Amino acid sequence: MTIPAIETQDLHKKYLTLRRKEVPALNGVTLRVERGTIFGLLGPNGAGKTTLLKILLGLCDLTSGSASLLGNNPGDTAARRRVGYLPEQMRLPDYIKAPAFLRYMGRLNGVHGAELKKRIPALLEQVGLAGVKKPAKAYSKGMLQRLGLAQALLNDPELLILDEPTDGLDPVGRKQVRDLLQALRAAGKTIFLNSHMLSEVELVCDQVVILHQGLVARQATPDEFTRGTGECIIRVAQVTDAVRAAAASVVARPEWKDSTLRFAPRDRAQLNALIDKLRSVPVEIESVEPVKNSLEQFFLQVVAGGQA
Repeated sequence: MTIPAIETQDLHKKYLTLRRKEVPALNGVTLRVERGTIFGLLGPNGAGKTTLLKILLGLCDLTSGSASLLGNNPGDTAARRRVGYLPEQMRLPDYIKAPAFLRYMGRLNGVHGAELKKRIPALLEQVGLAGVKKPAKAYSKGMLQRLGLAQALLNDPELLILDEPTDGLDPVGRKQVRDLLQALRAAGKTIFLNSHMLSEVELVCDQVVILHQGLVARQATPDEFTRGTGECIIRVAQVTDAVRAAAASVVARPEWKDSTLRFAPRDRAQLNALIDKLRSVPVEIESVEPVKNSLEQFFLQVVAGGQA
């Protein structure tokens, strides 16, 4: 079996207050991130996401259980050199410019000068900052995020750990980041993504885990999270008395809203019978759509304690 990019088993972390009281942050987190995938980490504030990231990056010790990063202990220097990291908030000196910052970070990552000379212009082009000459104090939040992505890619990492990578970006910028992440996955990179932008997670992730109160509340693919509700929406060009009567002959107490009927068919035969009745009126049927949960709806059900 291939060694996963990230794996935790029954991972616990407790913090001590000044009064030596234990405060649990993680209560037995078990997860596995396969190589070459985009893995989304979700959870409300206080769920333990930041603590988990700190443990994986070797910035925080675990209390019990185990964690591995590319088959090594999270604090292993060799493993950390194969990881790129984008923090949620990246602080830069006001005066520094993008090429100088990337040269500095590249040397810290052990990337040689000749390699940096080739890699920095390519990365700035890749994240949309080519030709930007102004210092960091003049950057927008979106520009800082782009620069952060570039520095995370400097050492050509096997694993990228990204904390809110699309925060501060406009819709065009978010689309560019999504395209970049998908290209990196196609190149064999593994991406561990922490984000509150649920619509972005739904679009790019292969697997999603929801942390809640220090536990894995749910783990599945976005499609499994956003499965159909069993309801359908039928839109027609115009609702007349004949249309209402046709629908009522198949569906008990159909409720129309403007020109839309939303109902839960008993089976496919009932849905087809309704469509046939409407066509016999006749009326133009504009669309028939299954109703699906969004990832946001599923997430809210989980953190509210509802059954999803």
